[in-house]
Amino acid sequence: MADLDTNAYYALGVPAYLAAIAFEHRAARARGERAYSFGVTLGNLSAGLGEVVLGLFLGPYLLALYDWAYAHLAIVHWPRGSWVPWALAFALGDLGYWVYHRAGHRVAALWAIHGVHHQAEEFNVSVAIRHPWLSDTYAALFYAPLPLLGVTSTQFFFAIAMISFYAFTAHTRVFLRTGLWLFVSPRTHVLHHARNRPYRGMNLGAMFTLWDRLFGTHVEPDPSVPIELGMPAGYRTHDGARAQWIGWEDLVRLARQTPRWQDKVRVFVGPPGWLPPGATLPTRAVARTDTEIPEDVRRYVLVQFSAVVLFAVDVLWLRDRHPLSVELPSALALLFSLASLGAMLDGRAVSLPRERARLALVVALGAWLFAAPHYALTGTALVAWALASWAFIPRRVEHGALAPRA
Repeated sequence: MADLDTNAYYALGVPAYLAAIAFEHRAARARGERAYSFGVTLGNLSAGLGEVVLGLFLGPYLLALYDWAYAHLAIVHWPRGSWVPWALAFALGDLGYWVYHRAGHRVAALWAIHGVHHQAEEFNVSVAIRHPWLSDTYAALFYAPLPLLGVTSTQFFFAIAMISFYAFTAHTRVFLRTGLWLFVSPRTHVLHHARNRPYRGMNLGAMFTLWDRLFGTHVEPDPSVPIELGMPAGYRTHDGARAQWIGWEDLVRLARQTPRWQDKVRVFVGPPGWLPPGATLPTRAVARTDTEIPEDVRRYVLVQFSAVVLFAVDVLWLRDRHPLSVELPSALALLFSLASLGAMLDGRAVSLPRERARLALVVALGAWLFAAPHYALTGTALVAWALASWAFIPRRVEHGALAPRA
């Protein structure tokens, strides 16, 4: 197939995503509503950008594996121009996502990955971009039947791209539409992001409601049961990088508290929320509100994050032109930047020394690129930006008497 994977598709859509967020924000304000908060939105975007950056390396291998399976294991090959593989791509692609999604809500280790998408206590377009970084490591297993049934990688990619885009449009409380019974709608998908019964773990479909209705996981809004968005443990970090690991930290803590190996295993393969006998989870701090984040920190993080996005777009859009010696250090710098800026939003004690280290890393990356053929301008820009940014690092990141979080 053409050298384009779903992560490249997400990268190409970055300007469109940002435009959609701005449009939804303005539409909500015009209606007297507040759809976005600063810290949560930056955390959502950070999680999504990190997933795309990692996909720069993982995506091509997964697509190569798909092409190999089609070439060597397909049990049927459809005539050229047949509509059947396209229908299979959409139907089985959506079913594969439903099964993958259900597993992510039923197995604790998979929930530690997928739960990243559910951490935000808001429901808007940016939440659709809040992606787990590790989901592609196992999601491919749920699409394995497609190459065996003669669906080419081009047909699979197109179907998954359309299904993903449709799911993106279902994350809104502003731009509502009917689902015509068959399709997922914002009205039904918001229930999937609720942490309270009877909504939790329901409405798992990405495009079609068919699988939820068929397998008993469809639910309609109950006027007597208000929707409580987010996770049972609350929203714990604005750091899109740290958000990827907090679920695993909880599982490891629980496993360490039980002496029985059977219970240690069940902590990871059992249902989310299961506690071994006598085990407890410590009280977990929640993330700061926007008013608790100093204004100079918000301004600094916004400017730096905008620069990170611009650099990421260059790395991702022109990925075919960049050698590995440029892609790899650039990707590491991007991921470290997301973690550093997220720590500043959280007000953690490590954030200021980490941010200084980040800018030093950008200077080193700029010097490395300056010495590489055809990258002198990029390297010069990175060094100049990092040195100029040094003077604007906030002197403190915690607000008032708020204790910095470790």
